[in-house]
Amino acid sequence: MKSRIMYILLVFLLSTSITACSSSKINHSSSASNSKITDTSLSSDSKSDNIKTAMPSNNNTVLEAYKAVLLNDAEFFSIDNKKKLSLDDFLTNKEIYGADFKVTHFTVLDMDGDEVPEVVLELAVDDNPSFYEVLHYMDDTVYGYNIVYRGLEGLKTDGTFQYSNGAADNGYGKLKFQLNAYETDILGYMKSSQNNDNIIISYFINNKSVTEESYNYFIKEQDEKKDVVWYEFSQKNVETELTVHPQ
Repeated sequence: MKSRIMYILLVFLLSTSITACSSSKINHSSSASNSKITDTSLSSDSKSDNIKTAMPSNNNTVLEAYKAVLLNDAEFFSIDNKKKLSLDDFLTNKEIYGADFKVTHFTVLDMDGDEVPEVVLELAVDDNPSFYEVLHYMDDTVYGYNIVYRGLEGLKTDGTFQYSNGAADNGYGKLKFQLNAYETDILGYMKSSQNNDNIIISYFINNKSVTEESYNYFIKEQDEKKDVVWYEFSQKNVETELTVHPQ
């Protein structure tokens, strides 16, 4: 019984606190998911499937900026470290959660619908996927935003994703970027509450209460969206996916 109580307390302490509102900030947490990205990370000879749709020509500058950061030829501004640093320094300085990070996979897509791509890095701690670092280009600078693994699961090519605080407390959203923070525009969510000895689960879409049936249909539509393509993090794949190709 004592070990069961300790386990429940540990799970509670590691949960990410996510405010359920139509546009709310996700609080950073060291919570991690045991799920792993399906290895669709084979090197490609063409630009990432995530950004094959027409993009403005000025994105050539953006892609080159990301490539320079990923190859340690340029620094980026880490929102969490509150300073500029190289990718190698970011991965090894242990200033976030006291841990060394290792980049295992990356993907390229437009997350916030502004026709400018972002790069998402999967970060492992002790070979366990634990965080994401989202790179966003703004005002001629690459910014990095650290997100707990359970806060950005099931990423789709339209930038939507699932976040989770538990089996009955989760939802779907899309990121919005600011200079010193990111916010999650919550599209739909479910949350649990306790009434005496009963657990009540409520469902919301666009911050309006809906039936379980409507929410399940919302989930079905989300699940049917195209998943992003994740690539193994290597110099070859970075150069392939982020090199500007003639139009």
